[in-house]
Amino acid sequence: MANTGDHLNSGTNRNRIPTLTDSEQILWIGHPTARSMYGRYVLGGLMGGLYIFFWWANISERPQGEGQMAFVIKMLHLGADITGVFGLMLIMLILAKIIHFSNGPTSGKWTIIWVVFAAILPAFWVSLEISINVAGIFGDGDFPLPSWGNAYYLLLGPMFAGILIALTVVYQRAFTYAITDRRIHLIKRFMYLDANSQSIGYDRIENLIVETSITSRLLRFGTIQILTASGLNIASDSTSVAAGVSNDTTNEESPGGIRALFSGIGLFLSFKRTRPKAVNEPESCIYGIHAPEKIHLLINQTSDAFRMS
Repeated sequence: MANTGDHLNSGTNRNRIPTLTDSEQILWIGHPTARSMYGRYVLGGLMGGLYIFFWWANISERPQGEGQMAFVIKMLHLGADITGVFGLMLIMLILAKIIHFSNGPTSGKWTIIWVVFAAILPAFWVSLEISINVAGIFGDGDFPLPSWGNAYYLLLGPMFAGILIALTVVYQRAFTYAITDRRIHLIKRFMYLDANSQSIGYDRIENLIVETSITSRLLRFGTIQILTASGLNIASDSTSVAAGVSNDTTNEESPGGIRALFSGIGLFLSFKRTRPKAVNEPESCIYGIHAPEKIHLLINQTSDAFRMS
């Protein structure tokens, strides 16, 4: 947080807020803290760890030892060794579904797509190699790409994790929040591909909610939800009905129950935990900032001064 009005209202800061008018004075400007994105960092580490575990299981001998912990490690090693890339795909798809179902801050569309892509790529690679070799499409059955080897676990795992972490850093820096003497500005500029802005006048604000969890209190950040008469930030961002599921499907339309099977799969994939409360998305609230209580107080004081003027 800047200390002086001159610094806050420098040309650089004002240019970062396209919705700012010439008569407004910036009182505070900030961004989500890196700590607020901890879920995506943990997810990146988990993805890389799963790849490294499968690499270890496929190159090492079965662990030795006695006791329950040794038994669990042996079973995990055996399962990863036998199933290979297909076991990795299954575990990562389960991970993606858990994240999707949780419907939390890490359940973004692009995060889920990236986890699914990282899950499918090795299995698709091996399946394609097996199919081409069996079918003999290329004459002698040679696979046109490098054959899958254990070293690719070490190559792809850190790569997938590193890209997710790098994109998280860019995503965190894509948001700018500004409090002025007239309104609140929420700005998003993500890689020149996704940009939007909101300006919320103090006369529209009906309530402010400072939301913190146990984890956010430990990491010292919080979120300020801005509630207006139009219901900004009030939503339930979950569904439990899959697109394309019809109640009047007949046997003629779905021979053998194939349509019903795919409808059931679609229902399972689309199902989320219901969150009938204000949705915490960085573009629609003051998300993941340091010392949110101080900013809450600043907004209240500025709002009172605005209404009395």
